Amino acid sequence: MWFCFAKITLKKEVILVEHTRREVLKILNNYHFSIKKSVIYFIFSLIFALTFTYIPTYDGMNEASKATLFIVLFSLGLWVSEAIPAFAVSILLVGLEIVILGEPNGVFAKNQDDWKIFIEPWSSSLIFLFLSGFILASGVSKTKLDMFIAKKVLLLSGDKPSKILMALMGVTFVFSMFVSNTATTVMMLAIIMPIINNLEKNNPFSKAILLGIAISANLGGMGTIIGTPPNAIAVGALGKNAPDFLTWMFYAIPPASLLLVIMYFILLKLYPSNQEHINTTLNQTNENETNLFEKYTVIAIFLTTLILWLTTSIHHIPTAVVAFLPIVVFTATGIIDSEDIRKLPWDVLFLIMGGLSLGLAVSKTGLAVYIANLLPLSSMDEILLVVSFSYLIVIISNFMSNTAAANIIIPIIMAISTSLFPDDTVFLIISAVIIALSSSNAMLLPVSTPPNALVYSSKRLSSRDFLLIGLIVGVLGPLVVIEWLNIIVGMV
Repeated sequence: MWFCFAKITLKKEVILVEHTRREVLKILNNYHFSIKKSVIYFIFSLIFALTFTYIPTYDGMNEASKATLFIVLFSLGLWVSEAIPAFAVSILLVGLEIVILGEPNGVFAKNQDDWKIFIEPWSSSLIFLFLSGFILASGVSKTKLDMFIAKKVLLLSGDKPSKILMALMGVTFVFSMFVSNTATTVMMLAIIMPIINNLEKNNPFSKAILLGIAISANLGGMGTIIGTPPNAIAVGALGKNAPDFLTWMFYAIPPASLLLVIMYFILLKLYPSNQEHINTTLNQTNENETNLFEKYTVIAIFLTTLILWLTTSIHHIPTAVVAFLPIVVFTATGIIDSEDIRKLPWDVLFLIMGGLSLGLAVSKTGLAVYIANLLPLSSMDEILLVVSFSYLIVIISNFMSNTAAANIIIPIIMAISTSLFPDDTVFLIISAVIIALSSSNAMLLPVSTPPNALVYSSKRLSSRDFLLIGLIVGVLGPLVVIEWLNIIVGMV
């Protein structure tokens, strides 16, 4: 009997080992396939860049500009193909700038230390501003303040479908101004999935909720400088001419809010609920698990930091200096520990740093001016110029990272603005802001933005569900942004 049991047990173990081995081989095969595909895309991107840089004849282009063109095209190919992670592309392009452009007596650098210009963006105040945003978001998440606020708002909204959708979109929109839209979407999905599961299976309102979360997260990022990386790219490129924290919000929140309201009514029209009342009862987490000192500290520091950012024009403390307040307090008090620091999205900082460095190279080597002079822009007025580039970045951002798109487009539009309208500093600022804001209007595909991909992963949406809302936002978004800024600034 024991022998039979042992035989059966041994047989099960053999089967288990064989099953495990097959799974491991399957994973390894997928890994090798992935590596093979990445290598192919990497080589293709390299060939693409070399071909379009050195085969055509570019009259009047200097060697530094040509080398920068190669780096831009190579980076573009890698970003579009996703041969390597987006942040790795940023690190690679900085390395290429140092090696190709930073070599003393080379095509660009003339002195021994000129290469340092390409790593200066790492010490940019924007990096610490974004790091501060990440620390604030981490503190809010760790103390469960985000969940607490979202649930309270949802509780107050009642059980009417229209009010529930309004509450969910509003909370998502506001949180995405200060917390990454990816983290906000993850949090909101945790809250809304029980609600969606309580809906009747044939109720189309579930799509309105999911799409509403994605739209709100994407549009909310427009609201502040730290809302999304393209905003930081624009501010970094503008340098001393960049708008401050409050001015950016004044530029961005009204058009983003108008788009949010429009999409709210469109979602109610497209996906009406067939239930008059919806159960929004949620499983309550134990709020006592969070230390009250930590919770109140996070609230106090969050509000103080925000107020100081909004009142820079009064106290004249730079936003980057204010950014150190949550960094110092949260880490010193243990609210944020070493494990939390390791979990921060450092890849986003590398992506921003690479974008600032690439923009610097495009500007300093004269490539941006060269491209501007090639385009038939002599008869184009300011509005037509900015409209054209706004839709260009929307199209590009639907198929690649909007940060990567901003890295390429913003330096070019700034060079064109400087070339065509050298005395119009206001238009230089506004054009960069408009391009950055327009990049957040790209949401045509499930893969266009992280929020889109996250709600799509719920398996309750199809690709077609994104097409209509993506077209509406993609067409209306730039027009709303341009019209608002034209009203308050007067570009024409």
